[in-house]
Amino acid sequence: MVVLALLSTLALSTSLAPTITPLSDTDGTPGVAATFEVEAPRDVVVDLLWDVTRFKHIFPDIKSLLVVRDAHPVVDVRFDVDAVIASPTYTLRRTLDVAAGEIRWVSIAGDVKRIAGRWIVRPIDERRSLVTYESFVDVGVPGLSSVYRDLVKAKLDQMADRVRRGASDALVKKAMPAPGVEPGFPLRGEGF
Repeated sequence: MVVLALLSTLALSTSLAPTITPLSDTDGTPGVAATFEVEAPRDVVVDLLWDVTRFKHIFPDIKSLLVVRDAHPVVDVRFDVDAVIASPTYTLRRTLDVAAGEIRWVSIAGDVKRIAGRWIVRPIDERRSLVTYESFVDVGVPGLSSVYRDLVKAKLDQMADRVRRGASDALVKKAMPAPGVEPGFPLRGEGF
């Protein structure tokens, strides 16, 4: 039990606010980047960010999501979002590059003119990762995109904390023995 509490604390211990940087993508769409540390190996963080079933925990403004096409490592997901200023529905094509530690997305349908971005997960060492979230949104209404970006920027601290908490939970689950297995005791036929 002490080990589980320690693991849970480790992922939350890096609670520094993310470094937030304004930027533009190759199409000139303004966006934002947030970079922060997570106390978890890269593979744990990438798995967390790729798993759409856990996505609503990181982005609670998602009212619903539906996988409309799964052709691993590409998945199309339809999102219904409560964005305070509007409630858009859009479909993102998400692409996983495990070797690069990247997840990219681009809108392929919906109420928003253009959405693009990526998660970049780089190892710091075997137990810590540096995570960068880049997001570019053009809602298609002059002036409204900048209001939306300001709302996103205001929530980046919370998003980083939810990623850290999700990674912590994933580490705890990974450390737990399989159901029916007593920790510290050999399985039948092992070690006898």
